[in-house]
Amino acid sequence: MDRMGLLLFSGIGVAVLVLLTWIMGFARRPVLADAALAARLVAEALPGFRAIETALSRDGSGALVAGQDGRVALVRPFGDKFVVRPLKAPIVARAGGLLRVRPDEAMFPETALDLGEAAALHWASRL
Repeated sequence: MDRMGLLLFSGIGVAVLVLLTWIMGFARRPVLADAALAARLVAEALPGFRAIETALSRDGSGALVAGQDGRVALVRPFGDKFVVRPLKAPIVARAGGLLRVRPDEAMFPETALDLGEAAALHWASRL
């Protein structure tokens, strides 16, 4: 087999493996069902955190959770699980009802939350 044939065969093999993982459900992102789940995830990840207010993105792709002590945490999918990050000095941008939050952690990606215009304004000022 020549080089072009090996390259083609390898490419097809990789495509088949990717397709199989997608069919088996490994590529699905988790969705937050409700604000209570977001608050529970934060309480489990940050000892002593007591949620008082939660803003859930309309598509369930993330949430902001405020605690009694003034801390705010971000919940978002990362792979097939949720991760929680406390927000100390995030970079925040708002466009209508869309709130973009980038934690002060170098390798953590920006998260876009569709909160609705009033909620986005409230949370942008809070952060």
